[in-house]
Order: sequence, then structure tokens, then C-alpha cells
Amino acid sequence: MFDFDEPLNRRGTNCLKWDVADLFGMERVEYPFWIADTDFGTVPEVVQALKRRCEHPAFGYNIPSPNCIPAVQRWYERRHNWRFETDEAFLSVGVVTVLRASLEALTQPGDKVLIFTPVYNPFPEIIENTGRVVVDSPLAETGGTYQIDFELLERQLAGGVKAIIFCNPHNPVGKVWKREELERLAQLCGRYRVLLMSDEVHGDICLRGVKYTPMGTIPAVRDLLVVYTAISKTFNLAGLSSSCIIAPNPQLRDQINAQLRKSWIMAPNTMGCVAIEAAYEHGDQWLDELNAYLTGNSDFVLDYFAQYMPKVKIAKHEGTFLMWLDMRCCGVTEPDVAVALAQECNVGLGSGASYGSQARGYLRFNIACPMVTLRKGVEGIRRFYEAHCPQD
Repeated sequence: MFDFDEPLNRRGTNCLKWDVADLFGMERVEYPFWIADTDFGTVPEVVQALKRRCEHPAFGYNIPSPNCIPAVQRWYERRHNWRFETDEAFLSVGVVTVLRASLEALTQPGDKVLIFTPVYNPFPEIIENTGRVVVDSPLAETGGTYQIDFELLERQLAGGVKAIIFCNPHNPVGKVWKREELERLAQLCGRYRVLLMSDEVHGDICLRGVKYTPMGTIPAVRDLLVVYTAISKTFNLAGLSSSCIIAPNPQLRDQINAQLRKSWIMAPNTMGCVAIEAAYEHGDQWLDELNAYLTGNSDFVLDYFAQYMPKVKIAKHEGTFLMWLDMRCCGVTEPDVAVALAQECNVGLGSGASYGSQARGYLRFNIACPMVTLRKGVEGIRRFYEAHCPQD
């Protein structure tokens, strides 16, 4: 058994989450829940593997071990029923960096690239920064969950979209896409010959028995697909800046690799490679217990809000360790509900406005922390709610 209840002091470790608060206009936020990393120590075998590597005093140029990609392969096969060949995958640096390189390799300036909003904010930024055109396909909110508007999507694809950057599961709304939804998306991509770049870094975090379906298991899009995954979210290893890219189509894979080499971006650093192998070889029980703990945290938040903040709407939480809160009932628009919450109650959540213009007044709440910390967070949000939300 792993102890996820034990608080981990991250202050003073140059931790972006705990040591930086300038986005809220403050020097320090007492309880931060904004950026998507967890407040849990990683898999013990990963720490042990890193320590063993540090016993050797030379840290020059290294290559991944021959078992690195097979470890990823075995993980996806046993946990997610996805079998890809080892030569279909390669290791690289962080996912967003490789996504940008993929855009540069596989599309042209001026091409239309579609995203489903609200969505992870680097997506529109890398589209615009590479001279491509953002096509916004807003998700439809129905019954407390989000759905793709497939009629709108088909019109947009018919209008010349060249690529989609997809999020599976979806950040920030906590949606785990059903297989039938993925199949419909894949069929449309195939019909209109649209590249599908699927960010699946949150795939291992699923709650209440919900199952994540890798896009790589959908045959209809195989030759148009690139999947991006990493140990970053699952195992709290984002600081090692690594990723694994799976592209069944060798032409796409070679083009992305060639673009990365133009910038001399190669494999992950030495420690990233060590961590990938150890995490995927030894992380099963740890992850199972983590998902159970996160389910308890999610249930606690839902119950607490239902009792004390009933006017706040929370999207159905199926996956990721992020909860999506509709705080528009509080009527705070200036400067922003996240900034106001931090400054008034010392609780820092992610601003919904950064994920799409339609999400102003929403908050992204990272619940991946010990219960004692989570309780402080919801108590702070409650103080804000009671100060700003009209009471019946």
C-alpha cells in the first residue's frame, strides 16, 4: 500500500506549483491547485532507478536502453489492450514541443488546424505561433458532460481543415471519450483525409471504472494518426521532460523526426529515459491505488459542493485529476474569477478563460493532493462562494 495521505512539502524546491504565484498577481498562494502536476511522490522503483543511475558520476551523451520503448509497449498492451510495434514509436522531449514540431513537419503555414474547446491552452498557442490558423470547434455541454458537435465538425472538416489536435482524455473538462465517439471522429478524419494528433498523456488516470480507449486502437484512422504520451501526468514526472510518440504511418513518423533533428531535439535526457523504463515496468499497483485515491478525492469534492456550494456546476468527472467548475454563479468577471479567488482566499485554481473564450467564469481544479490539502482548498472556495454568490 502507498500512502497518498502523507503531505509532501514542495515549498523551496523550485516548484512551479508551490513556489510561483505571479499569475495571480501575488508572491505566494497558500494552497495552489492550478498547474497539472500532483503532490504525490512517484513510484518508489523510479526513485531507486534514478538513484542507481546517479551512482555513476558521468552524465554525458546517452541513448535510451533497448528496453525503454518495449516497456512502454508492454504497459499499453496489458493495461489498455493496445499493441503497437516497437518500430512505430520513438522517444523525445516534452509533448507540447513535439506537437509543435509535428505541426511544422506535417502541415504548412496558413493551414487550418482544429481544436475542441475549452481545451489545454498550449494547443491554440502552438497553432498560431507556427503560422497556422486555429479552427475552433466548441464542445457542447449537455447533462453535465461535454460532447463533440459532429455536424459542426463535419462542416468544418469539409471546409479544408488539415489537422486536428485532440485531447484524449480531455483536459480541462475531465471527459474520457467513449469508443463510439472516437470511431466517429476517426471516420470523419479518414473521409476528409485530416491528420489526427492525439495527446493522450492523461489516459492512465480514469475514475469509477471508466475505461480509456487509446486512439491507436481505432483502425479507421491508423494511417493519419500520431499519438503523444508521457510519464509526466501518470507518475508526476513532468520535470524530466520526456515523451513517447507512436505513429503507425512511417512517413509521418519520419517527417516528425526529421523536423525535430532540424532543431537538434533528440531523445529525452538520461534521467527521463531511466524513469520511463522503471515507471512502465513497476508502476501498475501504484497507479491502481492512485486512481482509487483520486476517486475518493473526486467524491469528496462533489459531496462538499453539493452541500455547501450547490449553485456551482461541476462537469462529470471521468478522468484526469482535474475537475471543471462552473463558477459563473459568483458573478465575478474582473479581473478574473481565479485571480479574485487567490487574492481573497489564498487558493489558486486554473482560470477557465485560458482554455477558451466561452470558459470565462470557470475554474480548473487539480485534486491530486492529500485530503488534508484538498479540504483546505474547498474550504477556501466556499468562503469565496459565500462572499459572492447570492444566497436564496
